[in-house]
Amino acid sequence: MKTIVITGSTRGIGHGMTVEFLKRKCRVMLSGRSQELVEAEVGRLAADYGKDTVAGLACEVTSPDQLQALWDGAVAAFGTVDIWINNAGVTHPTRNVAELKPAEMKSVIDTNVTGLVYATQVALKGMTALGGGFIYNMEGHGSHDEFIAGLSVYGTTKRAVTYFTSSLQLELEGTGVNACLLSPGIVLTDFILDELRKLPPERLEITKIVYNCLADTVETVTPWLAENILANKDGGATIAWLDTQKANARFESDEYNTRDLLSQFGF
Repeated sequence: MKTIVITGSTRGIGHGMTVEFLKRKCRVMLSGRSQELVEAEVGRLAADYGKDTVAGLACEVTSPDQLQALWDGAVAAFGTVDIWINNAGVTHPTRNVAELKPAEMKSVIDTNVTGLVYATQVALKGMTALGGGFIYNMEGHGSHDEFIAGLSVYGTTKRAVTYFTSSLQLELEGTGVNACLLSPGIVLTDFILDELRKLPPERLEITKIVYNCLADTVETVTPWLAENILANKDGGATIAWLDTQKANARFESDEYNTRDLLSQFGF
Protein backbone atom coordinates (compact mmCIF):
# COMPACT_ATOMS: atom_id res chain seq x y z
CA MET A 1 0.00 0.00 0.00
CA LYS A 2 1.58 3.24 -1.19
CA THR A 3 1.25 6.52 0.68
CA ILE A 4 0.90 9.58 -1.55
CA VAL A 5 0.87 13.33 -0.90
CA ILE A 6 -0.72 15.51 -3.59
CA THR A 7 -0.61 19.29 -3.47
CA GLY A 8 -3.57 21.13 -4.94
CA SER A 9 -5.82 18.09 -4.67
CA THR A 10 -9.23 19.39 -3.63
CA ARG A 11 -10.28 19.81 -7.28
CA GLY A 12 -9.24 19.22 -10.88
CA ILE A 13 -6.47 16.79 -11.80
CA GLY A 14 -5.21 16.58 -8.23
CA HIS A 15 -8.60 15.55 -6.91
CA GLY A 16 -9.05 13.09 -9.77
CA MET A 17 -5.72 11.43 -8.96
CA THR A 18 -6.65 11.31 -5.27
CA VAL A 19 -9.80 9.35 -6.07
CA GLU A 20 -7.97 7.00 -8.44
CA PHE A 21 -5.22 6.24 -5.91
CA LEU A 22 -7.82 5.54 -3.24
CA LYS A 23 -9.58 3.16 -5.62
CA ARG A 24 -6.26 1.34 -5.92
CA LYS A 25 -5.97 0.84 -2.14
CA CYS A 26 -3.42 3.62 -1.59
CA ARG A 27 -3.41 6.12 1.26
CA VAL A 28 -3.56 9.78 0.27
CA MET A 29 -2.78 13.06 2.00
CA LEU A 30 -4.61 15.77 0.08
CA SER A 31 -4.19 19.51 0.36
CA GLY A 32 -5.49 22.84 -0.84
CA ARG A 33 -5.50 26.44 0.26
CA SER A 34 -8.81 26.21 2.14
CA GLN A 35 -8.90 24.14 5.34
CA GLU A 36 -12.70 24.09 5.15
CA LEU A 37 -12.62 22.61 1.66
CA VAL A 38 -9.89 20.14 2.62
CA GLU A 39 -11.91 18.90 5.58
CA ALA A 40 -15.05 18.57 3.46
CA GLU A 41 -13.21 16.50 0.84
CA VAL A 42 -11.55 14.31 3.46
CA GLY A 43 -14.97 13.61 4.96
CA ARG A 44 -16.50 12.67 1.62
CA LEU A 45 -13.60 10.48 0.57
CA ALA A 46 -13.32 8.82 3.99
CA ALA A 47 -16.98 7.83 3.74
CA ASP A 48 -16.30 6.13 0.40
CA TYR A 49 -12.84 4.63 0.97
CA GLY A 50 -12.32 4.45 4.73
CA LYS A 51 -11.16 6.96 7.31
CA ASP A 52 -7.76 5.29 7.63
CA THR A 53 -6.91 5.85 3.95
CA VAL A 54 -7.26 9.61 3.57
CA ALA A 55 -6.18 12.71 5.47
CA GLY A 56 -5.70 16.34 4.54
CA LEU A 57 -4.28 19.69 5.54
CA ALA A 58 -4.55 23.19 4.14
CA CYS A 59 -1.25 24.22 2.55
CA GLU A 60 -0.04 27.32 0.73
CA VAL A 61 2.84 25.95 -1.33
CA THR A 62 4.74 29.23 -1.26
CA SER A 63 5.21 28.71 2.50
CA PRO A 64 8.03 26.32 3.46
CA ASP A 65 6.56 26.02 6.96
CA GLN A 66 3.16 24.92 5.65
CA LEU A 67 4.78 22.45 3.28
CA GLN A 68 6.76 20.97 6.15
CA ALA A 69 3.53 20.72 8.14
CA LEU A 70 1.96 18.86 5.20
CA TRP A 71 4.82 16.36 5.17
CA ASP A 72 4.72 15.96 8.94
CA GLY A 73 0.96 15.52 8.84
CA ALA A 74 1.24 12.74 6.27
CA VAL A 75 3.88 10.91 8.29
CA ALA A 76 1.83 11.32 11.46
CA ALA A 77 -1.27 9.94 9.73
CA PHE A 78 0.30 7.11 7.74
CA GLY A 79 3.84 6.56 9.01
CA THR A 80 5.58 7.19 5.72
CA VAL A 81 5.41 8.89 2.30
CA ASP A 82 6.26 6.95 -0.84
CA ILE A 83 5.19 9.42 -3.53
CA TRP A 84 4.91 13.21 -3.45
CA ILE A 85 3.12 14.89 -6.35
CA ASN A 86 3.59 18.61 -6.92
CA ASN A 87 0.29 19.26 -8.66
CA ALA A 88 -0.58 22.72 -7.29
CA GLY A 89 -0.36 25.34 -9.99
CA VAL A 90 -2.04 28.49 -11.27
CA THR A 91 -2.15 30.40 -14.51
CA HIS A 92 -2.99 33.93 -15.57
CA PRO A 93 -5.57 35.33 -17.98
CA THR A 94 -4.62 34.77 -21.61
CA ARG A 95 -3.16 38.20 -22.20
CA ASN A 96 0.11 39.61 -23.48
CA VAL A 97 2.77 40.38 -20.88
CA ALA A 98 2.30 44.12 -21.29
CA GLU A 99 -1.34 43.73 -20.25
CA LEU A 100 -0.80 41.54 -17.18
CA LYS A 101 -0.81 42.99 -13.70
CA PRO A 102 2.35 42.48 -11.62
CA ALA A 103 0.31 40.58 -9.02
CA GLU A 104 -0.97 38.16 -11.69
CA MET A 105 2.55 37.39 -12.87
CA LYS A 106 3.91 37.09 -9.33
CA SER A 107 1.21 34.60 -8.34
CA VAL A 108 2.03 32.32 -11.26
CA ILE A 109 5.78 32.44 -10.73
CA ASP A 110 5.54 32.06 -6.95
CA THR A 111 3.21 29.05 -7.11
CA ASN A 112 4.47 27.22 -10.18
CA VAL A 113 8.20 27.67 -9.63
CA THR A 114 9.07 28.87 -6.13
CA GLY A 115 6.39 26.79 -4.41
CA LEU A 116 7.28 23.70 -6.41
CA VAL A 117 10.97 24.06 -5.52
CA TYR A 118 10.14 24.55 -1.84
CA ALA A 119 7.85 21.50 -1.87
CA THR A 120 10.46 19.40 -3.62
CA GLN A 121 13.05 20.31 -1.00
CA VAL A 122 10.71 19.31 1.84
CA ALA A 123 9.85 16.00 0.17
CA LEU A 124 13.49 15.34 -0.71
CA LYS A 125 14.70 15.80 2.83
CA GLY A 126 11.90 13.67 4.23
CA MET A 127 12.34 10.87 1.72
CA THR A 128 16.09 10.81 2.22
CA ALA A 129 15.52 10.22 5.92
CA LEU A 130 13.03 7.45 5.11
CA GLY A 131 15.35 5.77 2.60
CA GLY A 132 13.77 6.74 -0.74
CA GLY A 133 10.72 7.74 -2.70
CA PHE A 134 9.42 9.42 -5.84
CA ILE A 135 8.73 13.10 -6.44
CA TYR A 136 6.56 13.99 -9.43
CA ASN A 137 6.32 17.45 -10.94
CA MET A 138 3.55 18.53 -13.29
CA GLU A 139 4.43 19.72 -16.78
CA GLY A 140 2.18 21.96 -18.85
CA HIS A 141 2.03 24.29 -21.82
CA GLY A 142 5.56 25.54 -22.49
CA SER A 143 7.38 22.56 -21.00
CA HIS A 144 8.58 21.51 -24.43
CA ASP A 145 8.85 24.90 -26.10
CA GLU A 146 5.25 25.29 -27.22
CA PHE A 147 4.44 28.95 -27.84
CA ILE A 148 1.09 30.72 -27.63
CA ALA A 149 0.73 34.47 -27.44
CA GLY A 150 -0.83 35.41 -24.12
CA LEU A 151 0.64 32.54 -22.12
CA SER A 152 4.25 33.69 -21.99
CA VAL A 153 4.61 33.84 -18.21
CA TYR A 154 2.75 30.59 -17.55
CA GLY A 155 4.70 28.78 -20.27
CA THR A 156 7.98 30.07 -18.83
CA THR A 157 7.14 28.58 -15.43
CA LYS A 158 6.34 25.20 -16.94
CA ARG A 159 9.56 25.20 -18.95
CA ALA A 160 11.34 25.87 -15.67
CA VAL A 161 9.60 22.88 -14.07
CA THR A 162 10.90 20.55 -16.77
CA TYR A 163 14.46 21.84 -16.50
CA PHE A 164 14.40 21.75 -12.70
CA THR A 165 13.12 18.18 -12.54
CA SER A 166 15.58 16.81 -15.10
CA SER A 167 18.48 18.58 -13.42
CA LEU A 168 17.35 17.45 -9.98
CA GLN A 169 17.41 13.80 -11.03
CA LEU A 170 21.15 14.15 -11.67
CA GLU A 171 21.62 15.36 -8.10
CA LEU A 172 19.62 12.46 -6.72
CA GLU A 173 21.67 9.64 -8.21
CA GLY A 174 22.37 7.04 -5.56
CA THR A 175 20.14 8.60 -2.91
CA GLY A 176 17.10 6.36 -3.36
CA VAL A 177 14.97 9.42 -4.09
CA ASN A 178 13.83 10.04 -7.66
CA ALA A 179 12.42 12.99 -9.58
CA CYS A 180 9.94 12.42 -12.41
CA LEU A 181 7.56 14.38 -14.62
CA LEU A 182 3.84 14.11 -15.23
CA SER A 183 2.42 15.42 -18.50
CA PRO A 184 -1.39 15.21 -18.47
CA GLY A 185 -2.03 16.98 -21.77
CA ILE A 186 -5.02 19.29 -22.12
CA VAL A 187 -7.44 18.41 -19.33
CA LEU A 188 -10.83 20.11 -19.09
CA THR A 189 -10.68 21.29 -15.49
CA ASP A 190 -13.00 23.98 -14.13
CA PHE A 191 -10.23 26.53 -14.57
CA ILE A 192 -9.71 25.70 -18.24
CA LEU A 193 -13.45 25.80 -18.89
CA ASP A 194 -13.75 29.18 -17.17
CA GLU A 195 -10.96 30.54 -19.34
CA LEU A 196 -12.69 29.25 -22.48
CA ARG A 197 -15.86 31.10 -21.48
CA LYS A 198 -13.91 34.36 -21.38
CA LEU A 199 -12.63 34.07 -24.96
CA PRO A 200 -14.13 36.27 -27.69
CA PRO A 201 -16.38 34.31 -30.08
CA GLU A 202 -13.95 34.16 -32.99
CA ARG A 203 -11.11 32.88 -30.81
CA LEU A 204 -13.38 30.43 -29.02
CA GLU A 205 -14.38 28.77 -32.28
CA ILE A 206 -10.74 28.21 -33.25
CA THR A 207 -9.88 26.94 -29.77
CA LYS A 208 -12.82 24.53 -29.79
CA ILE A 209 -11.47 22.83 -32.91
CA VAL A 210 -8.17 22.11 -31.16
CA TYR A 211 -9.67 21.18 -27.79
CA ASN A 212 -12.30 18.85 -29.27
CA CYS A 213 -9.45 16.96 -30.87
CA LEU A 214 -6.74 17.06 -28.18
CA ALA A 215 -8.41 17.66 -24.82
CA ASP A 216 -9.74 15.06 -22.40
CA THR A 217 -11.71 15.03 -19.17
CA VAL A 218 -10.30 14.57 -15.68
CA GLU A 219 -12.12 11.24 -15.47
CA THR A 220 -10.37 10.01 -18.62
CA VAL A 221 -6.83 11.08 -17.80
CA THR A 222 -6.41 10.50 -14.07
CA PRO A 223 -6.94 6.70 -13.99
CA TRP A 224 -4.15 6.35 -16.55
CA LEU A 225 -1.87 8.68 -14.59
CA ALA A 226 -2.47 6.81 -11.34
CA GLU A 227 -1.81 3.40 -12.91
CA ASN A 228 1.43 4.54 -14.50
CA ILE A 229 2.70 6.35 -11.41
CA LEU A 230 2.21 3.23 -9.32
CA ALA A 231 3.85 1.05 -11.97
CA ASN A 232 6.87 3.28 -12.53
CA LYS A 233 10.21 2.19 -11.06
CA ASP A 234 12.50 4.53 -13.01
CA GLY A 235 13.94 7.81 -11.79
CA GLY A 236 13.79 10.60 -14.35
CA ALA A 237 10.75 9.10 -16.08
CA THR A 238 8.19 11.23 -17.89
CA ILE A 239 4.65 9.88 -17.66
CA ALA A 240 2.93 11.57 -20.60
CA TRP A 241 -0.72 11.06 -21.45
CA LEU A 242 -0.57 13.00 -24.73
CA ASP A 243 2.89 13.18 -26.28
CA THR A 244 3.68 14.61 -29.72
CA GLN A 245 3.19 11.27 -31.46
CA LYS A 246 -0.23 10.75 -29.90
CA ALA A 247 -1.27 14.33 -30.67
CA ASN A 248 -0.29 13.96 -34.32
CA ALA A 249 -2.19 10.68 -34.52
CA ARG A 250 -5.31 12.42 -33.21
CA PHE A 251 -5.06 15.15 -35.81
CA GLU A 252 -5.01 12.43 -38.47
CA SER A 253 -7.91 10.50 -36.94
CA ASP A 254 -11.48 10.94 -38.15
CA GLU A 255 -12.72 9.87 -34.71
CA TYR A 256 -10.95 12.70 -32.91
CA ASN A 257 -11.41 15.31 -35.63
CA THR A 258 -15.18 14.83 -35.50
CA ARG A 259 -15.40 14.55 -31.71
CA ASP A 260 -17.52 17.16 -29.93
CA LEU A 261 -16.12 16.83 -26.43
CA LEU A 262 -16.90 20.37 -25.37
CA SER A 263 -20.64 20.12 -26.00
CA GLN A 264 -21.13 18.35 -22.67
CA PHE A 265 -19.81 21.50 -20.97
CA GLY A 266 -22.18 23.83 -22.80
CA PHE A 267 -19.94 24.94 -25.67
